[in-house]
Amino acid sequence: MKKIAVFMFIDAMGWEIVKNRDFLKDLLPHRYRVGMQFGYSCTAIPTILSGEKPTVHKHLSFYYYAPDKSPFKMFKYMGLGILPSSIADRWRVRHTLSKFVAKYYGFTGYFEMYAMPFNRISYFDYIEKTDLFVPGGLSPVKNLADTLEEKRIPYHISNWRLPEFQNIEALIQDVKKGEINFAFLYTAAMDGLLHRVTKDGPEITTKMNWYEDHIRRLFKELEANYDDIHLAVFSDHGMTTLTEVVDVKTPIEKLGYKFGKDYVAVYDSTMVRLWFLNDTAKKSIHEALLKVPYSHVLNDEELKRYNINFPDNMYGETILLMDPGFQIAPSDMGLKALPGMHGFAPEHEDSFAALLSSEEVNIDLKCVDDYFRLMTQKMDSL
Repeated sequence: MKKIAVFMFIDAMGWEIVKNRDFLKDLLPHRYRVGMQFGYSCTAIPTILSGEKPTVHKHLSFYYYAPDKSPFKMFKYMGLGILPSSIADRWRVRHTLSKFVAKYYGFTGYFEMYAMPFNRISYFDYIEKTDLFVPGGLSPVKNLADTLEEKRIPYHISNWRLPEFQNIEALIQDVKKGEINFAFLYTAAMDGLLHRVTKDGPEITTKMNWYEDHIRRLFKELEANYDDIHLAVFSDHGMTTLTEVVDVKTPIEKLGYKFGKDYVAVYDSTMVRLWFLNDTAKKSIHEALLKVPYSHVLNDEELKRYNINFPDNMYGETILLMDPGFQIAPSDMGLKALPGMHGFAPEHEDSFAALLSSEEVNIDLKCVDDYFRLMTQKMDSL
């Protein structure tokens, strides 16, 4: 009997998007609301691919304070920090430079500089230097590909660099050959669409219909080539509609402390992560953070609950988290807020991920790291 287990990842297809839809209910009748891992997709994907928490796989946000080993020291000497913002902030300029840096250093993972200021980037290192989807991509932590190799299971894992239509077609071609027993299908366009139109945009229904049509095409080929089929579709988080923009950077910079001498900060879309280089700056900046509207500083209990309590404060001594719907702008991820964003508190209704399965799941799906346990369980039955 030929068996296959197929797990399809649809980035940002949250529970609030699928809970009231008939999306593939005949093929995927078993439906589960799943907790989001605190952070962004750059946190969730390593968590899903390893079954480990951020404190183990070390991925939370892209940038972390590490001036001694920063790969961006060249920027100090390239004069980029004095470029006018009309040039330095252009997406095309930054994207081209990102490609140059990635090629120069041999980065194989997803790499973009976003809106990180050129005159500050040399204080930071970048976490996703390697391709997370290939064997050794999360070393020393074992990832999905490592596990499949160890178990000697013929598999297909999508190339995350390709458009999702090509990834779907590539899997269909491998299914037609009938030589694989496990597949991880990666599709990411939903995330970008939700950022642009929010979860309430009419375009979401059109996109869900597109996914349904292609999944049915895939399932038809699975039925033609395999006797025993397990199919699951899952996501990493949802999307929250913009309520209001908050400028956090200006109040901190108005205090007059020098970046790199008194403090260092990364302004993500939904949180600010800070390191302090003297106690005076720490005290004043903390007082300023308490005045930032629609936000709070994460306490020790929250850091532990979210599994981001890094002993070395890798991603910040202090983390300010915005309330759901309130985005930081300008930020180091973008100068303007987007209509939809994720990365807020996991407990918020828009944050929850979803898993839809052809079979009843017999493990407790509390958080997206449990997907890995589910995938390895299916491997053992192949």
